[in-house]
Amino acid sequence: MSFFSDIGNIVSKAVEIAAPIALAAVFPPAAMMPGLSNICTSMLGNALGGAIGDLGKQCGMPNFVMKEAQELLGKVVSQLLKPVDADCAQHVQDKCGGAVKDLVEDILSQFKDALENYKQEKGGKGGCGKGEGAGKGGGAGAGGAIGFRELASILAELEQKQAQNCAKAAQKAADALGVAKSGEKGSEQADADIAANQFKAMEDNKVEAQIFQAVSSAVSEVMKNFGGALNTAARGG
Repeated sequence: MSFFSDIGNIVSKAVEIAAPIALAAVFPPAAMMPGLSNICTSMLGNALGGAIGDLGKQCGMPNFVMKEAQELLGKVVSQLLKPVDADCAQHVQDKCGGAVKDLVEDILSQFKDALENYKQEKGGKGGCGKGEGAGKGGGAGAGGAIGFRELASILAELEQKQAQNCAKAAQKAADALGVAKSGEKGSEQADADIAANQFKAMEDNKVEAQIFQAVSSAVSEVMKNFGGALNTAARGG
């Protein structure tokens, strides 16, 4: 299943009608999307790099494999960062940093669980550091030590599970950026006014969709490109 196969369903369920109030007053939505994408990319890259270093030791990953994996990840992150106005980037960081942090923590928890599952399945009683360590090109060792291919496989599996996490983060980011929502208590008249303005509703929903796209695309691109770099390294390319 494609990472974005259910984007329409997720966006329609996550929000009803959104109106960019403070968002448009400070920076136009289109100007903020690269900043939001960069925050997701950087925070996820830093978190995964740290987790590879900390958890790799527990799973018998040799130091040279951990170091090279972290270097590959750093290159991927730097290539994915987009040009953005510094003031706009700081505004988005101030407003959305907490939402992105929660998202990254969720992903990191799943990443740790995936490593632990691999440890239990491949390493037996002694854990995934039981064997001889990684083989040539960062491949797994005889006892189930995690190498480049195993990391790539874990990332590919996680990528398929992030749509719901990204939808939650996008909603938090929209709230933080001042995107108002209908359906709140006492807002019946406001809802009726918004519903009467179909063009405005369409434009507002586009902002929500842009926020979700920025968040989910950033997460997907980090995992997909990092996984690809790991597979290339495993082949000695």
